[in-house]
Amino acid sequence: MKKLLITIGSSLLVVAVTLGIIGAQMNRYSYANLPANLGASTDIQKITGRVLTEQYALQKVFDEQHRYFDIITVYGSSELRTTDISTHPSNFFEGENIQHFKVNLVGRGSCQSLIHALSIAACGDALSGRKVVLITSPQSFVEGGIAPDMFKANFSEQQYLALMGDESIPDEMKQRFSARVDELLDEYAAATDTKRENTAASMLASATVDGNDLMRAAIAPYTAASEWLLDTKDSASAKRLISESREEQPFISFDGWDGQSPESIDWDAETEKAVAEAEAATDNNEFGILNDYYTTYIGRKLAQQKDKDADLSYSVSKEYDDLRLLLDVCRLKGIEPLFVHVPLHGDWSDYTGFTAERRAEYYENVREIVSQYENVTLLDLTGYEYEEYFLCDIMHLGWKGWLEVDKALVEYYNAD
Repeated sequence: MKKLLITIGSSLLVVAVTLGIIGAQMNRYSYANLPANLGASTDIQKITGRVLTEQYALQKVFDEQHRYFDIITVYGSSELRTTDISTHPSNFFEGENIQHFKVNLVGRGSCQSLIHALSIAACGDALSGRKVVLITSPQSFVEGGIAPDMFKANFSEQQYLALMGDESIPDEMKQRFSARVDELLDEYAAATDTKRENTAASMLASATVDGNDLMRAAIAPYTAASEWLLDTKDSASAKRLISESREEQPFISFDGWDGQSPESIDWDAETEKAVAEAEAATDNNEFGILNDYYTTYIGRKLAQQKDKDADLSYSVSKEYDDLRLLLDVCRLKGIEPLFVHVPLHGDWSDYTGFTAERRAEYYENVREIVSQYENVTLLDLTGYEYEEYFLCDIMHLGWKGWLEVDKALVEYYNAD
């Protein structure tokens, strides 16, 4: 152990000297005039970092016409990348549907409850009292929950170290975080037949789970130095992304809204446009699925998909406990989120043998958990599982689905 810590300390010293100057520059960097267009990005830095989520939650953002907007932080998974659909929130609230808010997307494929809980817990009070949306994905609720490789791909050591150092977070909650991190890092090492890394986060998680206070004290300098280095790297990456976005969307002056208020949205007209767009994009199959998706993933293999999910069940899953942890973090941080309960594709699920009864059980499991949190507003979309064009494929929100979310965002933003 002594030899390991000496090696770690030497390596950190070299990196610290390299990043020290960068860190000093980041401390003087101004985050004023944040570009609104970066909110539509799902860059990995927004998922594994802290700076961008914190700053976009705390400040106004500006568009190319120099109007300012509030931010609604939207945590989700792969559905966030369906930005080729006009009703996606990053597209919808432009032009004639402009509102006083923009969305900041945080997430990508396999960003599940635990990943979002880490992000929110690591942001201190930046999200407290702010507008936050949580989008759940049915496919997350398999028995094992988040897969070890997907966890590793989205896990942020910086976020874990930050929340572990936050005195406002109870020890019991830190223990829950540590247990899941420790478990998944072990599972990843076993699955890849590799040795578990001796990172500060890895060592701290093990020491916390084992109740080894001596080990935690011994590695304290290592965890502190690691957190500082990760924070510095995060700041540098955030500055780069902001600068690149500002080049695409230059700011010359601030004109404001000139006393104008956004007009009300004609939802019936928007629905008609959404359906027309969907019809044109799904005309090669009977399931209302995007043509490219159907051709790539189903097409000639359609017959093989019949009843393939006859044994699939979301009745028992580690994701349910991760969801509780996510909602516990929101309650602790004074966040009153809008929780979007996404349906499965009814017709496709019937075809593949994932029965309505088992789907209903999953839907109710999530409802029952959410109902225990008075601070959460539930947008239950599960009644739309047979609605044509509600999803754009077999799992992701589509034209009508995003439109329902858009309606809810307007109401959620204007609720106070």
